[in-house]
Amino acid sequence: MSSFPPSSSPDISKLAAGLNDPLMVRINQLLDKGFPWMRFPGSLEQQFLLDVAEARRKHFVISSVIALLIYNGFLVADYLMARDVFWLAVQIRILFFTPLALFFIYLIQRQRGAFIHSLPTASLEVIVVSGGLIAATSLAFILSETRSPLAPYYHVGFCVVVLYGNVVQRLRFWYAAVFSVALLGIHVAGIVLLGSFPPRLLWPIVSMVLSSIVFSLTANYVMERDERKRYLLTLRERGVVRELTRAHERLQELSRVDALTGLYNRRHFQEYLQQVWERAQYDGSSVSILMVDVDHFKKYNDRYGHPVGDECLSQIASVLQSTLRRPQDLIARYGGEEFIAVLPTTDASYAMAVAERVRVAVEALQMRHESSSASHFVTVSIGVVSCKADFLLKSSALVSAADQALYQAKHEGRNRICVLDAKAAASAH
Repeated sequence: MSSFPPSSSPDISKLAAGLNDPLMVRINQLLDKGFPWMRFPGSLEQQFLLDVAEARRKHFVISSVIALLIYNGFLVADYLMARDVFWLAVQIRILFFTPLALFFIYLIQRQRGAFIHSLPTASLEVIVVSGGLIAATSLAFILSETRSPLAPYYHVGFCVVVLYGNVVQRLRFWYAAVFSVALLGIHVAGIVLLGSFPPRLLWPIVSMVLSSIVFSLTANYVMERDERKRYLLTLRERGVVRELTRAHERLQELSRVDALTGLYNRRHFQEYLQQVWERAQYDGSSVSILMVDVDHFKKYNDRYGHPVGDECLSQIASVLQSTLRRPQDLIARYGGEEFIAVLPTTDASYAMAVAERVRVAVEALQMRHESSSASHFVTVSIGVVSCKADFLLKSSALVSAADQALYQAKHEGRNRICVLDAKAAASAH
């Protein structure tokens, strides 16, 4: 906890200034205008890819295992529609593609994705595209080798492959577009390699694959757009929460500051003193308190007016701040014309020296006070109390003792310092 209050004056309008930082402005613009090209500007795109990388890795592992089971399940279709090359299909699917797929799934899964996270952010997309194209190529190769009359109908299997990449694995849109075009090329090549593809089936089969590509790309675009929008909304929400938290902390800080002098108020002083006292009880150090009162301040206000009186208090507050220089020392306005300071790890001799510096510095301001019986200038009386902390004495006893010391200083003629021992004052009462 800082022992000195903020130097700036309260300005609530500045608390939400962070909501207008460049990132928040950019996020709001993207949410308003959209991002039709499926890419964020500048470093925001890279940050987006990094933030969602772990979720995409987990999704890839789960969906890849399911897709691999379905891919090998197509052996049933191979047997029914291309029985003459069934064992070739078994070799391609079970002995070639499956071990390769399991190898990459293992690499991406092991050590919570340490392998894939060490690669560029686009690596997962490339792996998905490559896997899908290998699956499509294996299907095209099987169809090129079979002489089954049902082979042309088996080309609808390309629809399943395109759905895998664009919808199940949710490739980034532009990767999905490249994947779809490449898959369409493999499909067409498969038709050419088949040689005797029935003309009556050509357009129905091709249009079915094309429709699957168009529909899946549309779904892919919408899914990525919604994902990016949710990401922007999350960033904006985090930004708003962060700024509101800062604003709340700032308001909490301002609620502990005296508006006139800029010093901490009585509430904050009491909380800080309790912390200092509890710490001192454990390490056995001494704590000192200075209670400062402006001599004959009511007469000063009556003679010169309240605005001048306020200026007088502000100048004395400045003197206190400049005189008590240690970061752990805390000064507060205790009420009216009274100020109070707590000096941790401070013995009586040092506290008296500080009090004398304060008294001399205030008198050196030479603010005229014709109504004072202590001097022709504004002066202060200071009560000083110092003691070594123990568990039998409460922190409030120090304040009471400082108040007694101040009363004695005023009783003895003002513009002076009076020192009391807190333990002795407490035992006297």
